[in-house]
Amino acid sequence: MNKILLLITTITILVACKKEPGKGGRATIKGKVTTIDYDATYTIAKDTFPAQGENVYLLYGDDNSVENNTKTSFDGTFEFAYLRTGKYKVFVVSKDTAAKISNKTIEVIKEVIITEKKEVKTLDDFTIFD
Repeated sequence: MNKILLLITTITILVACKKEPGKGGRATIKGKVTTIDYDATYTIAKDTFPAQGENVYLLYGDDNSVENNTKTSFDGTFEFAYLRTGKYKVFVVSKDTAAKISNKTIEVIKEVIITEKKEVKTLDDFTIFD
């Protein structure tokens, strides 16, 4: 009788435990951030280069709070490793070229869905403005 009760309890706990997206898996999201340096009026691009040391943020599922962040490397690349399957948003912050105020920023967001345990997702490049 005790073995049956233990078995039922174990099965109930395993079925009830649903892993949410986030750290602890084997999947990876990676990408690159490029900066375009414009003149003061944002009409002429002066230079394009890898965005070194830029913050890249990761959101899990439908949550709107940042769960993880990293900085880009010397070549503008970044990586979030050890992720489980699920839905993610990756974003960087850029100057807003449409704003009349020079210090206004916007988020550049890409959504990603990890469907396999060891999946590696490489995002299209992010472009930010300086």
